[in-house]
Amino acid sequence: MFSKKTMIAGAVFFTVLLLLLISCGGRAEKAVVDTGMIGRQAMCPVTGDTFTIHASTPVVVYKGEEYYMCCPGCDLEFMKDPDKYLNDKKGDDGRGQKAEPSNEEIAYWTCSMHPEVRSETEGSCPICGMTLIPAYERSESSDILPLKNSAAALAGIRTYPVRKERLHREIRLAGRVAFDPELVTAQEEYINAIKMRDDIESIDEISLKRAEQLIANAEYRLRLMGMDEAEIRILARSRKVQSSLVMPQNESWVYADAYESDIGWIERGQSVIVKSAAQPDKRFAGKVMAVSPTFSQGSRSNLIRIKLSNPEAKLKPGMYVETTIISPIHVGGPRSPESRVLAIPVEALLDTGSRKVVWVYIEGRGYQPRTVKIGPVGYLHGGSTEERYYPVLEGLNEDELVVTNGNFLLDSESRITGVAAIGYGGALGVDDQTLPAHQH
Repeated sequence: MFSKKTMIAGAVFFTVLLLLLISCGGRAEKAVVDTGMIGRQAMCPVTGDTFTIHASTPVVVYKGEEYYMCCPGCDLEFMKDPDKYLNDKKGDDGRGQKAEPSNEEIAYWTCSMHPEVRSETEGSCPICGMTLIPAYERSESSDILPLKNSAAALAGIRTYPVRKERLHREIRLAGRVAFDPELVTAQEEYINAIKMRDDIESIDEISLKRAEQLIANAEYRLRLMGMDEAEIRILARSRKVQSSLVMPQNESWVYADAYESDIGWIERGQSVIVKSAAQPDKRFAGKVMAVSPTFSQGSRSNLIRIKLSNPEAKLKPGMYVETTIISPIHVGGPRSPESRVLAIPVEALLDTGSRKVVWVYIEGRGYQPRTVKIGPVGYLHGGSTEERYYPVLEGLNEDELVVTNGNFLLDSESRITGVAAIGYGGALGVDDQTLPAHQH
């Protein structure tokens, strides 16, 4: 027969053991994904978002039940106080939402880390060895990635409204302050030819034709030296040689060479800012006065003639300068400083190589990948050159919200779930084809 002390000790032992078992049963612990659950749909108890389970999905076991989390971080938050997140998310049996099989048809099996891997059957990734997950056939209406505001805030997602802005390009060219006595001589010859024709008093057809021929030859030479039709007409009316081409005066001329990629953006009358190493603290304002009609085969460039204010004769003929031509960006119609185009920050664009993609926020539904056509990068009128924008030619409408921060996270998630297949043409077997504010 057991003594009283032995019976008391035994009771204490079984009580402690029972308490340990109870505490272990109520503790939330991390676990690994059951391979049979991969590809099923689950609801995250922290964010409430529905997602597809894959091999690296965070799992927490609590009171004998498995709970799947949409992203790393949710598991740690859930483990702090599981009951807090389960009180409002209980099913009919009093337990958390269970993962249900997807009703969508499986297109193929792929790897969450290597989306380029495709297999007709289940198995492991030949690159990293992870268990393959299913990619489903979806309709075009399923190209939206659902994400609640709480999850978007946790991911740091921010959006920007598509708006019409005044954008411009800054074309930087090397230039030199003109010292061009040959052009001065050519202008003098042209003016003398005009005066000779005017001085013919008698109607002498031979002399008149000879004078007209001299004028034509002088005009041709002026064109070869970089003067355009507008400048030649002004010279014919004023009959005044531009002596500032050789002597510093209140106005000076600058010659700059524009390459083929830039010449289409340069027009007569555009504003120019000129800087010189000799006067690093000064900016000289000027305008494009002429674009040479001839193209140099040797330098593969066109000569640009710029007229600028030089009241103190700080710029000397022959000096090298840096010129910045301000060219407005426009879509259709004449180019004008007042032109406005739809614009998005450069941070909003994901360049896949063959396509340009942005993520658009759809109110109450989620985020949608959108293929867009853009123009060259530009700057806001009066804004900082550190803030760059793309003009939108196709694919977006005014006031739509594009993601500027967190779009890479959306892109990563979409490649796993497959919702971006319509935007990217790869994840769900869609054929690849060439397609022509404020912070929240």
